[in-house]
Amino acid sequence: MAKVVEYSCALNNYNERDVDMKGKLSVMIADDDKTYAAGLAEIINKREDMECCGCAADGEEALELAALLRPDAIVLDMLMPKRDGMGVLRGLSGCGLRKKPVVVVNSASVLTSMVGAAISCGADHFMVKPQSGDSICDTISDLAALRSGKKKHEQESTGERNEFKLEKSVTYFLHALGVPANLDGYKYMRSAIMNAAMDMSLLEPITKKLYPIIAEEYDTSVCCVERSMRHAITVSWKRGSRKLIGDVFGYTAEDGKRRPTNSEYIAMAADDFRLRYKYGKLE
Repeated sequence: MAKVVEYSCALNNYNERDVDMKGKLSVMIADDDKTYAAGLAEIINKREDMECCGCAADGEEALELAALLRPDAIVLDMLMPKRDGMGVLRGLSGCGLRKKPVVVVNSASVLTSMVGAAISCGADHFMVKPQSGDSICDTISDLAALRSGKKKHEQESTGERNEFKLEKSVTYFLHALGVPANLDGYKYMRSAIMNAAMDMSLLEPITKKLYPIIAEEYDTSVCCVERSMRHAITVSWKRGSRKLIGDVFGYTAEDGKRRPTNSEYIAMAADDFRLRYKYGKLE
């Protein structure tokens, strides 16, 4: 436990370093060969893209340090006292880490079963000793870049898919409400429902928040947005699905009641759309 306290002090110093250290990968080494670990740490610290944040000499210490230091990457030996590499790999998932570190297993054994087991337990790469320090560093750098790029691509792809699904759903909803796509009010209504569905506070009041957002988006005036939306609502009231209008607004054109105001129409339409979209009830 004394070693953990020692590294805790080292971590405080690490966090107070100059800003030019930011952006470097923090690499932890877990290896009971202290001479080897010290040599690898020296090579890592000479790199411009990474630095060694700590070394552990056994498996239990490795898990303690990983939870304390939150490294970007771990170079892990398979054969260590107290807990072997497989035990460390299993324990990493229970460390409460905010992020999953890149794990490079560095082992003297080349057993196929060991390689497969390590990969299945979360290792990102398996290397056979002896390996040059530069080779290990290059592998860590490549794996970290690959993971970062993959995560960014996945986030962008997911965001694009969600945005496309939302836009398609709003289009379907407006068509069912009887708003013709050739009207200027259609695109303003489309934007209004999408924005209000995500933030209903934009409707309070509509002329102060939502109209200016739409006007800026389409490079027009607030008055033009209001008039065009009013016309679109009038057409919708005559052409829209009687059932949907009844479901959304609580009454239909046949009831002889007044049409809802722009803010009433958008508020009720946006709230109804939000619920239908959330529970997949738009088809």
